[in-house]
Amino acid sequence: MATPIPSNQARFRSGELAAAASGTLMRGGGDVAIVGVVSDSRAVVPGNAFVALPGESVDGHAFLGAALVRGAVAVVIRRGSPAPSGATAVIEVDDTLRAFGSIARAHVQQWRRGADGAQRRVVGITGSAGKTTTKDLLACILRSVSSCHATTGNLNNRIGVPAVALGLRGESFAVFELGTSLPGEIAALAGVVEPDVAVLLNVGVAHAAGFGGEIAAVGREKGAIFEAVAAGGAAVVNADDEIALGQLGRTRARPVRFGVSETADVRVRRRELVGRGSRVTIDRRGTSFDVSLPVAGAPAALALAAAIAAADATLGREVAADVIAASVSAWQPSGGRAVTIELEGGVLAIDDSYNANPASMRAAFSTLSELRGTRRGRAIAVLGEMRELGPIAEAEHEQLGVELARLGVDLVVGCGGAIHLTLERAARGGVAVRHASSAIDAGAFVAGEAREGDVVLFKGSRAAGVEQALAALVARRPVVAARGAG
Repeated sequence: MATPIPSNQARFRSGELAAAASGTLMRGGGDVAIVGVVSDSRAVVPGNAFVALPGESVDGHAFLGAALVRGAVAVVIRRGSPAPSGATAVIEVDDTLRAFGSIARAHVQQWRRGADGAQRRVVGITGSAGKTTTKDLLACILRSVSSCHATTGNLNNRIGVPAVALGLRGESFAVFELGTSLPGEIAALAGVVEPDVAVLLNVGVAHAAGFGGEIAAVGREKGAIFEAVAAGGAAVVNADDEIALGQLGRTRARPVRFGVSETADVRVRRRELVGRGSRVTIDRRGTSFDVSLPVAGAPAALALAAAIAAADATLGREVAADVIAASVSAWQPSGGRAVTIELEGGVLAIDDSYNANPASMRAAFSTLSELRGTRRGRAIAVLGEMRELGPIAEAEHEQLGVELARLGVDLVVGCGGAIHLTLERAARGGVAVRHASSAIDAGAFVAGEAREGDVVLFKGSRAAGVEQALAALVARRPVVAARGAG
């Protein structure tokens, strides 16, 4: 489910709004007071400005009347569109989506200047996997120091990022996830938030359809975040990812490396399971300390290292080890992102159903295998297909089957689409497979098949609806407890 666009209290005068949007004030004086800038007519409250965005199926211009009825005092419309009657201020722009980002950028700049004179810093995070976990851990650490505004849900695109940015008020820090599916989007989003610290987690083939299936093209796109950082800022990069490292040549910012490599400034030196969580030993420029995460899996440990590196860079000093440990100890992953759920009958489910790409699939398989090692049962994977892979979709789905066989996963249940290629390749490697007619049927099958000690992973792209399989399982085996997995 898409995350609702949040409301905001961003303040402009109509003339300021027109200038920020590079638009023309066609009606009303420049002194109309505006509180809040929104792009969803259903979210309009009196005093807002409504930006009419284009859409794949609907155009925001069709909802100008509804926005005015709800109390909008200003509207931002595409140049040449009929100006609605009843609007106190009408602003025309060439491109309303670009204008929305420009308005948000003006608000971020105003926030930075804050009347209290406090230092305000922005972090932008991108990568093919792990953005949300890293963002959540970083926000936890920064909140141990002062207030922090951060991306919620999946608001990491050209509508979501400006909407989150417009919500800035008096916080000291802001952490934004930046996502992409087409060339130029990272540059556009980084231009909105202008990060002081840019984090590039990894480069994989997520959303490869928009980049011709070429990982190098994905790398160039992700690396655009470094170009937005000023010379006094920091570029935090994965020391274990050669494509990501190759993007450092595009920035004047100070490089900071994280990872497992000995070249990393913040390094995951060791990791061990402790129950369903883990103890991670971090080496930070020669000094080691332990952090207990309430989650398992290598991906969470790497996200922790990235978050520590970004926190240090943001503050301009090393955050004390005990502060880091305390701030992240109670962290829990966002819904559908590797949450473990203990079910009746001794079955452990891993809900990683939020989305999937090749990198995140392999990370999830690794966590499944690791958790199976702590129990006496089998490793079962309920999988939906990966979308937006373009010309590499077939090969990537087949390769997943190879990986499942290599890890010794016992049973794979597919929920339709290209995942049948994964099942066929896994079967050739000796894995038991089951083709389900739907996600619900997959969950029902696992409910009857799972035994005490089994660990069941649920993973797939949003459109695959794998969460329905989990719901079908839970309906037959109620929840005992839930927590993070990695």
